[in-house]
Amino acid sequence: SHPFLLCRAWSPPFRRAGGAARARMATATAMAPADAAGGAQSPLFNQQRDDSQVKLFSFFEELAEPVRKLAQTAWRSRGKLAHDVKAYILLFTGMVCSMPGRAMRVVQNPKLHALLAQEEDPQALAAVVGGSGGALCLGSVGCVIGATVGAAVGLCIGAVPALFTFGLSLPLGAVLGGAGGLLAGAATGSSAGFVGGATSGTILAYFRVEIRNTLVYVSAKLYDVYDFTVIRPANAVKAANRRVCDGVRSSADYTKAKAQATATFVKDAAADRRVQVSAAGAGMGAAALGTAGAASGACIGGTVGALVGLVPAVFTFGLSIPIGAAIGGSAGLVLGGAAGSSAGFAGGGAVAFVGYSQRSLPGAVFRYASQKAQFAAAAVGISAGEAKPGKEKDA
Repeated sequence: SHPFLLCRAWSPPFRRAGGAARARMATATAMAPADAAGGAQSPLFNQQRDDSQVKLFSFFEELAEPVRKLAQTAWRSRGKLAHDVKAYILLFTGMVCSMPGRAMRVVQNPKLHALLAQEEDPQALAAVVGGSGGALCLGSVGCVIGATVGAAVGLCIGAVPALFTFGLSLPLGAVLGGAGGLLAGAATGSSAGFVGGATSGTILAYFRVEIRNTLVYVSAKLYDVYDFTVIRPANAVKAANRRVCDGVRSSADYTKAKAQATATFVKDAAADRRVQVSAAGAGMGAAALGTAGAASGACIGGTVGALVGLVPAVFTFGLSIPIGAAIGGSAGLVLGGAAGSSAGFAGGGAVAFVGYSQRSLPGAVFRYASQKAQFAAAAVGISAGEAKPGKEKDA
């Protein structure tokens, strides 16, 4: 017999099939060896085999079909999803960022302070408030964790009988496990949060004075450290910058004042007649004595150079004489010109300054001499007049 047909004959669909189906399968089984011997299978055998095949894992394919459609719908709506996610992120971020300011306003509310001041048992109030807050916080966290863990455990447990329940035990186990985990997590988290929050609130309320003093002391020390490490160096740097700026400003003012004083002095000196006359006299003296000194130096230097060049003239065939004369004349020209110009500049300037400063002295001397001459002439005339009457009397 054919192996495939034997397997198919003993399969559950064959046993559940009706009489007509069994007859067709039996006929196909009987005809299979003949066809196999001929080297080919008959069309009747192929048709019966196609009709009798059962599609495996059809349940999971049916379960995957909604998931596939859900994924396609989500992909088509990805723009809306991104917009919603962005809106929720902005909303949550705004709430988180505004929460510190809102909490500070609540804490600084005078009505709340008045209510707390009227409370006779602040430890109990702090225990209730802290326990409630802890229960809410840890209870929420416990709900999330318990629901997640319970759903995972229920899904794993429901996977055991999934073959007998056609997979229905999977979501059922996840739901039941999630619900149980939610309740257990909420109870555990709320209890732990209430106990921890109540204990913390009672301790804080009992030691509130000490905690406030400690916070003030720590704040003062931190401010001292901040003042020593930040404020003082910053003030020192600012003071140094201020001193440097003041010094630069003072230097600039001093330089400006000196420049103005120098300019004023130069202007006044240039406008002074004595300076002008002294400069003119110095220039004339430098020109006059410089020319005379240069000429004299050239003559004397040329003579001395010629005399010096006369010594080796025998060995140089007389060439040392003009060379010595040229070198001596050049040196004498430079030295004589420098000496004459210096002497003429100094002497001419001094003579011009003294002459202009004492320009009234010759006139005063002339007037003094004239007065003396007049006095002498008058004295001589008086003496002659006195002598003449005496002679007449004697005669």
